[in-house]
Amino acid sequence: MTHNSQQIFGYSDRFAARPGERISFHVSCENLDRYDATLVRLGHAFTGSAGPGFLETECVSEINGSYEGKRYACQPGSYIEVQDENGILTTPDGFVIEVHVFPTLPKGTRSGNFGAYQVTQNSFGSGATHQSILGNWSEATQTGYALILDDGKPAFVWNDGTSTKKLSLSTGLEANQWYRLTVRIVASEGKVYLDQVPISNIMNQYSSQATGLVAQSESASISGKWSASEFPFRIGALARREDDRVLATSVFNGKIGGIKISRSDSDDVVAAWHLGRSTRADNLLLRDVVDESSNELHGRCYNNPLRGATGHRFTGLVDDFRLAPDEYDAIHFHDDDITDANWPVAFTLEIPKDCRSGVYAAKLTSGSAEYYIPFFVRAGEKKAEIAVLFSTATYLAYSNDRIPFEANGAEALVGHTPVVNPIDLILQDHPEFGRCCYEVHNDGSGVVFSGLHHPILTLQPKHRGWPQADGVWGLPADLCIAHWLEALELGYDPITDEDLDLEGYDLLKDYKVLITGSHPEYVSRNEILAIDEFTRHGGRLMYLGGNGFFATVSFDPEDRSIMELRRSDGGTRPHQSAFGERRHTTSGESAGLWRNKGLPPQRLLGVGFTAQGMDRSTYYERLEDSHDPVAAFAFKGIGPDERIGDFGIMGGGAAGTEIDCYQTVLGTPPGTLLLATSGPFSDAYLLASEEIYETVPGIGGTENPAIRSDIVLSPLAGGGALFAVGSISYTAALSHSDYDNNVARLTTNIIRRFLRPEPLDVIVEEGEEG
Repeated sequence: MTHNSQQIFGYSDRFAARPGERISFHVSCENLDRYDATLVRLGHAFTGSAGPGFLETECVSEINGSYEGKRYACQPGSYIEVQDENGILTTPDGFVIEVHVFPTLPKGTRSGNFGAYQVTQNSFGSGATHQSILGNWSEATQTGYALILDDGKPAFVWNDGTSTKKLSLSTGLEANQWYRLTVRIVASEGKVYLDQVPISNIMNQYSSQATGLVAQSESASISGKWSASEFPFRIGALARREDDRVLATSVFNGKIGGIKISRSDSDDVVAAWHLGRSTRADNLLLRDVVDESSNELHGRCYNNPLRGATGHRFTGLVDDFRLAPDEYDAIHFHDDDITDANWPVAFTLEIPKDCRSGVYAAKLTSGSAEYYIPFFVRAGEKKAEIAVLFSTATYLAYSNDRIPFEANGAEALVGHTPVVNPIDLILQDHPEFGRCCYEVHNDGSGVVFSGLHHPILTLQPKHRGWPQADGVWGLPADLCIAHWLEALELGYDPITDEDLDLEGYDLLKDYKVLITGSHPEYVSRNEILAIDEFTRHGGRLMYLGGNGFFATVSFDPEDRSIMELRRSDGGTRPHQSAFGERRHTTSGESAGLWRNKGLPPQRLLGVGFTAQGMDRSTYYERLEDSHDPVAAFAFKGIGPDERIGDFGIMGGGAAGTEIDCYQTVLGTPPGTLLLATSGPFSDAYLLASEEIYETVPGIGGTENPAIRSDIVLSPLAGGGALFAVGSISYTAALSHSDYDNNVARLTTNIIRRFLRPEPLDVIVEEGEEG
C-alpha cells in the first residue's frame, strides 16, 4: 500500500511528568520535509458548534520551532532477541535444535500485510508466505539459517557458502495443534535431518485428533560450510534492515516453547530457553527470557508477545503460571503485536518549574497536516485542592479503536450507523499502528497489551467518538471536566492511572476532592485501594462517569507505559482469554470484572454498570431523596420538577451511553441518597451480561427497570463524601449554553460544598456553601 497523503504522527515516552522532569517526543512524517512544533495547553475538546468549541492556548516553550521531517516504519510483530555476544549461535554447525510449536495461522496472516512496512511475501524463492520459528537468516544477503514455516510446512534454510539451501517437509502443520520439530545437523554424515512429531496433550488427548496428525522426517546433504548472518538470533521472527534500524519480518503466529539446542556429537547443551521461568523474586514474566544453559544466552521480548501462555506440558489443573512454570513454557507471538514503534527522539521538553499543572500537547503542523501528542503536567511543589483522575488505562484499552469498521455487529451495538471521521479513516490506512484491546489479533486471539510508544490516533483531542454519533469519547470527554474547572477558576492537578497505581494513597492524601473521568472503566487493584483509603480519611470523591472501576488492568513494573488487560469468562467482554491464560503476567492479578473478584464498583462509587446503549441519551428526574436536608445544597437553583440534562453533546442528554445504577445488594453504602434517576431509554439499551443468569426476554430499556442511570450522594464515615452520576454522557452536557445549565449547576454546587471542611451531614447555612 502506498500512502501519498501528507501526514504527521508521533508519541511521547510517558503520559505525565512533573515540573523539572523531561518528556521526549518521537515523530514520523509522510511526504513532508519539515514540520512545526508548538506547546499548547488543551481546553475544551469538542470541535462542533455545541458548547464553547475547540479551545487551546499556545505556550512559550523551548520546543516551539521547525524540525526536519523524516518517515520511520512502525513495524508490528513480537519476538525474542537473544544476547549472543560471543557468536555461539552464529552458525548451526553440529547443532540439534528441538522446539515445540503451536501454530495458529500456519499459512500466514489472513488479513493481509501492514501497509508498506510488513515484509511477509518472499519465502526464499518459493513465493509462499513464510514465518520464522527461530534463527538469524538474512533475506537481503541470503546468509545465516532459520527454522521456518514455508506456506505452513516446516523447513530449514541455510547458505552453504555458495547458494541458498532449503530442506522442507511435504505436509503442513495443522492450526492449533502442538508439534515437536527437530533439526539435526550431523557433520560426520554430511547430513541435516528435519523431523516433525505431533504432540498429544490436554488439548487433544481425549480424542483421536493426535493420531490423525502426520509425523514426518526428511534429510538433505550439507557441505559443512556456513555463511554467517549479520543479524541477531531471534525466536518468533527474523530481522530486516531499514536505514540504520533493524526491524522484524517473517513473524510467527502462535506459540513456541520447549526450546533446546545441543551438540549432535556430545551431550553439551548450547542453549535451553525456559519461557515459563522468571529471574524475578515475584516470578512475574516480563521481557527477560531465561537460558538455563551455562552459556547464559538470555533473551529479551519485543512488542509484548503473550507470556503466561499454556505450553505443550499444560495439564489443565493449575491456572497460575507462577506455581507451575514448566506448564507455561511457551510464548504466544502475533504478527500484529505492537507496543513500541522504536522511533528516534525528535525533541525533548523539560517541564518548566513554574508550569501550571494541566493537560498539554505538542502540536505538530505542516500545511494541512496536524497531529497532537497529549501529555499531563503533574503538580509541582504546590498542589491544588482538586485532583482529576484521567482514565489513561481506558485510553490505552481503546487505543486505535477500529470497532466501527471491523467489529461484528457494530451497528447493532450502537443502535445506529457508526459515524466515522477523518481520523478514523487515517487509522484505517495505518493498521501497523496496532489494535485496541477490544479487538482480536489476526489469528483470532484477543489483544491483551497496549502501550504508549506508538501513534494512538484515538488520543487526538479533536477525535470524535463513534459510539454516540459524533460525540466525545476518552480524552476529549475528560477535557470537558478540565474546562469546566477552568471556567469556575478552580485549579486542578491531573493524575494518571499508572501514577495512582504506583504511588497509591500517598498521591491522594493532600487533596480535598478527587474527580474521575467520564469512563474510568479499567483500573488496578492498587487504585481501588488508594481511593477507598482516600475517602476513609475524609476525602471527597466525585464520580462523573459511567461503567467505572469495572475491570482489571495491570501496569508493567519495568515499563509503566505498558498496560495489560486480559479477559475472564464472565461478564460483558469483547472476547475472552483461553483457559489457563487469565492471569496477568505483569502483576499476577487474575483477569476479570472487579465485581466478580469481591470489589464491585458499587462499594466505592455507590453505583455500578448495568446497561449500555448508544442510540440516544436522556435526562434525569429528581427523586424523594433529593429533598433531604443533607442534599438541599446540591439543588440550589434547580426546580423540584425540573428535568436535569435534557441536552448534551453525547446523544442529546446527560444520561446515557454506558450507565450505572444504585444497587445495595452489590455494596452501595448505607445512607446513600438516591437523588435522581434517568428518563426512558430505548430497547437499544440492553442489560449488561453479568446481570443475566439465563437467556430470558425483557432485557431492553423499555422493559427492564434495572436499565437506568442513577445520581447518588453519600456522606461517608470520617468526613468523606461521594457523589456519582453513573453516565458516560454526563460530562458532555456540562458546557451546554456556556455552562448556564442545570447539569453544570448541580455539579458546581457539589464541588463547592465538597471543598468545605464540614462533613456532608452537617447542614451548611444558606449562602455559606458558595
